[in-house]
Amino acid sequence: MIVETPHGEFKVNDITRKQRREHYGKVKMVFAINDEDVTKIDKLHALADEFTLLAFGSEEEAEKKLKGLTVAEEDEVLTAIIVAYMGMQEGNDTGD
Repeated sequence: MIVETPHGEFKVNDITRKQRREHYGKVKMVFAINDEDVTKIDKLHALADEFTLLAFGSEEEAEKKLKGLTVAEEDEVLTAIIVAYMGMQEGNDTGD
């Protein structure tokens, strides 16, 4: 699967329907937390770390593919990957 981001295209591992369902509830909860809540930031970082391994298979592979990005750019890429995997649109937490 290819995910397009403002920082380029990233080839990520495909996931199964079962994997998508296993992660959807957690993603939906994190994205629904009020944007100003510090809890959201912590949970979003944990979610991004989880999806990094899902998308790239290992920390080593993630290091190669995300090399050269600032930490803020990396967060944008990982958020785009989460949104793409879940079939969501940014700003729409239900995926509708």
